[in-house]
Amino acid sequence: MHIPDGFLDISICIITYLVVIIFWALALRKMKKVLSEKHIPLMATLTAMFFAAQMMNYPIIGGTTAHLLGGPILAIALGPYAGLISMTLILFIQALLFGDGGITTLGANVLNMGVVGVFIPYLIFLLSLKIMKGKSGIVVGAFLGGLIGDIISAIFAGFELGLSTLSFPYSIQVAVTVMSIHHFFIGIGEGIVTAIIISTLFKQRPDLLRLPKIAPIGLDLPSIFKDSKGVN
Repeated sequence: MHIPDGFLDISICIITYLVVIIFWALALRKMKKVLSEKHIPLMATLTAMFFAAQMMNYPIIGGTTAHLLGGPILAIALGPYAGLISMTLILFIQALLFGDGGITTLGANVLNMGVVGVFIPYLIFLLSLKIMKGKSGIVVGAFLGGLIGDIISAIFAGFELGLSTLSFPYSIQVAVTVMSIHHFFIGIGEGIVTAIIISTLFKQRPDLLRLPKIAPIGLDLPSIFKDSKGVN
């Protein structure tokens, strides 16, 4: 999923940076209203965990890679705003120190993994909780968020690569097809991991998942969290 320097046309790099800057500004402003001090250790732990998880990848089309993203867990556990900032830190350090991804393509990678890969799973999780009550809604929402979030992130990356006709040798059709097929299978694993971790957090520390809402949409988490032990 990490797109290296030189794989995207400069116009695509600029556009993705502009989009991501808007989300960064929104996230930095909104995150302060969502996170409390008790979330900071969890944010640090999850950031470190998925920094390591993303370093374990395998090559696919034209030099890009496939791997677990971690966005769904970051989104559900921390909220999409903090999840975006956490993913940005992961991608920036990987690009700057380890050459995984790139600086010119950081905007695209953050858009794919930190915006699409975080906000989409969060919305799917909320929708699942609205439809299905109790633990089943959590498990199903976490799994589908991980699966669908990975696929849509891969599709975005495929489009960016395919549209870069000056830098990338494959068409949109080839890039999107290969990226989405590989990340469908990775998404299954991502969904399972997400469901396990979120279910464990719900059982042990449900207060950490009691997040207000995603402001642009206005959807509140359902009342199942209020009935769980340990919630203030």
